[in-house]
Amino acid sequence: MGLSAVTDAMEKHPTAWRVDGARHAGITVYDLDRSLEFYCGLLGMELLWRRLYEEPEIREIVGVPEATALDIAMLRVPGSDLDIELLEYRGCERRSGATRPCDHGTGHFCVFVEGIDALYADLSARGVAFRSDGPVEMTGGANKGGKSLYSSDPDGYVIEFHQPPPHLARARR
Repeated sequence: MGLSAVTDAMEKHPTAWRVDGARHAGITVYDLDRSLEFYCGLLGMELLWRRLYEEPEIREIVGVPEATALDIAMLRVPGSDLDIELLEYRGCERRSGATRPCDHGTGHFCVFVEGIDALYADLSARGVAFRSDGPVEMTGGANKGGKSLYSSDPDGYVIEFHQPPPHLARARR
């Protein structure tokens, strides 16, 4: 279905609901303490709060009734209103969801960075793995002249670091 067909369908079938903003993005982690070291210690995200949820409604919301608790931390991406929720499920069988970025059902989030070459050198020296051998310059499209990197958190979740091209970086200020 093309974009115009989707737009037409939406106009013909109005609903009593609408999406009204973003709240956060969530990532399930194996070990919340280890992930906090990565996201806050290495990447500099701000810890807003952390709580162990043992109430039954949280298990109902996520659809995992066998979980005994969820250890949850909410982080803030510096310079933005974007929050990242890290969730460690307890008391239930867990498996890694880490897979290649091209496999459907995976995800990633992207953060703007300044000094992407220095970021790559620093995080590589600290053992962070990247999917390329350094920042890759974009040669076409809206981000021509910018640079990006894909990396993974300790559980294999993909994070993109993006340094916009100089003309767009100035526009963000």
